[in-house]
Amino acid sequence: MSLDHPRGAFLRGGQADTRLQVVTAVWSPAGVMQTGGEWTEHLAMQLDAAEAGRLCDVLTALDDQVRDALGPNLVGVYLKGSFALGWGDEHADVDFLVVVRTPLGPGEEARIRAVHRALPGREEHWAHVLEGSYAPLAQLGERPAGSPWLYVDNGQREMEYSTHDNTEVFRWVLKHHGMAVSGPPAGSLLADVPLQLLREEAGRLALHRRDSALGDREYLENGWGQPHEVLTSCRMLYTAMTGTVTGKVPAARWCLGVVPSTWHPLIESAIASRPDPWKRVHQRAVPELTAQTAPFIDFMATQVVGAVGRPAAAHL
Repeated sequence: MSLDHPRGAFLRGGQADTRLQVVTAVWSPAGVMQTGGEWTEHLAMQLDAAEAGRLCDVLTALDDQVRDALGPNLVGVYLKGSFALGWGDEHADVDFLVVVRTPLGPGEEARIRAVHRALPGREEHWAHVLEGSYAPLAQLGERPAGSPWLYVDNGQREMEYSTHDNTEVFRWVLKHHGMAVSGPPAGSLLADVPLQLLREEAGRLALHRRDSALGDREYLENGWGQPHEVLTSCRMLYTAMTGTVTGKVPAARWCLGVVPSTWHPLIESAIASRPDPWKRVHQRAVPELTAQTAPFIDFMATQVVGAVGRPAAAHL
C-alpha cells in the first residue's frame, strides 16, 4: 500500500540497542554518511520512546529471522519509506528492503515465506504493518527497473512476486535516506538515480494512477482511498517538479504554494485525514470530497506530465 516524532531514544527493554546504533547509517543527499547515533536522534523525532522501543523489537526480530533463513546470502536489512524520510509516525507502515547477494533459492524462499507468516503473530502493532521486498544486489542497478521481487504487502502473511518496490523512487529513497538495520550503508549499494529518470517515472505513474483511480469509483468513495489519492497526486507533482522525493504530507503542504487555491480545501482535508488512516478503510469518504477528487486527479496528472518536460524547480 505504501507507494507514507521519538522524543526518546531507540530503546529495547530500557537499554540502547547497540547493534542498531553501531551498524545503522544513512547517506545524506550531499553524500555524507550519518552515524547510528544521529539516526537515534532522527527516529526520536518521529515516535515516542515506548513506540520506538516496540518498533526496535520488531526490526530486531525481522533481522534475526532473516539472517537465520538466508545465512551468508544476506547483504543487509534496510528501512525505507516514511521512517527513512523522517516523516514516520504511529500511523505509518514499516517499509523495508532485504538485499541478498544472489536470487533466492527454493529453500531460502520457503524459509522467508515462513518468517512472514509468523511475524504478524507478534503482539506489537508494528509487526502487523510490515511491508517490503527481497532484492538481489545486482538488480538494484538494473535499467530499466522492473524485475519482480519477493514481496509482502502491509500486514499480510502470504508473499508474492511483485514490482511494487522496484522503482526509481524507491532507489532514490534507498540511496539518500535508507536506514541500515544491518549490513553496509544503504548509499553504498547503488549509484544515484538520474534526475530525469526519476521525473519521467513520476509522469508515467501519474497517468497510470489517473486511469486506475478514475475507473474505480469504489476506491474514490472509500474513506482511506480518497485522501490517499489526493496526497499521492501531490507527491508525484513534487517529484516531477523538484527531482527529489518527500513524504505525502509535506508534499501536500508544498502543493498549497503551487496549485490554484481552488484545490486548497481538498488538499487540506487530505492532510487532516492523516491520523488513524486504517480506521477509514471501513468508512465512506465525504461525497463532496469524492466529487472533487476525480477532477483533481485529472488536473494533477496533466500538471505532472507537463512538469517533466520542464527543468526541475528548486526545492521550496
